Amino acid sequence: MPSNPRKRTASRPAPAGKRARSASSPLLRELEALLQELDDEGLAFLLEQAKVHRYNMEVERLNAISDRLAAEGTPEVPAATRSVLRIERSKDGSTYHIVAGASWKMFTAEEIAALVRIARSDDIESERARRARAWFARERKDVLADLGMDGPSIGLALDIVRLLRKTFPPRS
Repeated sequence: MPSNPRKRTASRPAPAGKRARSASSPLLRELEALLQELDDEGLAFLLEQAKVHRYNMEVERLNAISDRLAAEGTPEVPAATRSVLRIERSKDGSTYHIVAGASWKMFTAEEIAALVRIARSDDIESERARRARAWFARERKDVLADLGMDGPSIGLALDIVRLLRKTFPPRS
């Protein structure tokens, strides 16, 4: 095994673009063959790495869209539009975006599930918002800063909790 697993060799060509591999891909067949030889620890490591890489690919895609819009001279988003809060699911369903106007924050399905558990709790609404804000402070400090939730107000956290309850209602 090479000392640097990320280093590409002549027998392992670089992927053509950032698209998913087809079932007939030599790289996929090689990976599937190796998976049979790995223990649970190795599989867990590879799974985590795959999730990180998928996240990074999604960030690159969003950055490319943002760069394209900036290059096209897209006008400034009006203040009324910036205040719109929504949740969008990725095409493959593995990630979600909480969108607050022009700010997009990506979350894994596991992160959204944690937030939904908070939003669906039996606590009073203000306590759910406080707990969601505490979760962001502990798990996703970038969200606090990027969405302006780092002040004393729970206003946006309350809006996010309400949106989560509306978007992911309990099953009947």
